[in-house]
Amino acid sequence: MSWSERSPIGRRTRSLAITGILSLLAACGFKPVYGVNSAGKSPSAVQEFAAIEIPVLPNRLGQQMRNLLIDALHPDGATGDYRYKLAIAIKEAVVSLGLQQNSTSTRGQVRLTIRYSLIDAESSKVVLTETLRTSTGYNILINQFSTVLSQDDAEAQGLQQIADDMTLHMALYFTTQDQNPKQTAKTPAPTTMAQ
Repeated sequence: MSWSERSPIGRRTRSLAITGILSLLAACGFKPVYGVNSAGKSPSAVQEFAAIEIPVLPNRLGQQMRNLLIDALHPDGATGDYRYKLAIAIKEAVVSLGLQQNSTSTRGQVRLTIRYSLIDAESSKVVLTETLRTSTGYNILINQFSTVLSQDDAEAQGLQQIADDMTLHMALYFTTQDQNPKQTAKTPAPTTMAQ
């Protein structure tokens, strides 16, 4: 029996089941990771992003990484009052692959490893730390200028991927913190006695 020959009752039951599952997901606080209503676009995450101080990083890769993070975390500008600081360390390894018989390579790979920590500025406590890695390939050509451009493009692609991952992971952190606020000790309100 083909899909089109099934009874309308089976289709209605299936539609109701799918609607029920989607309703349950919405009720439990499910939010998509990507898209318009994603965790990275939530008001709490965007507000916290503006309060992250992005440090000046050494060398060209560090400068590119900083610029990508500024574009991602501070699209409307940063607040002057930073509640968080980022600590970032970047390691790069360029590996030659695809060796020919004459020991020349035709393929290269850029491997980036970035370790970052999000630090609460008031308490100097590390609230989030992570190591992210990416590998991006490029062609090694006869023309060295073209090879340099290919390697630069591979580095830029790797940095963009890591910047996107960092932004997403920090957004998820801030969103979960917003949904599960820290339990603070409540002080009882002072009572006044009528005289």
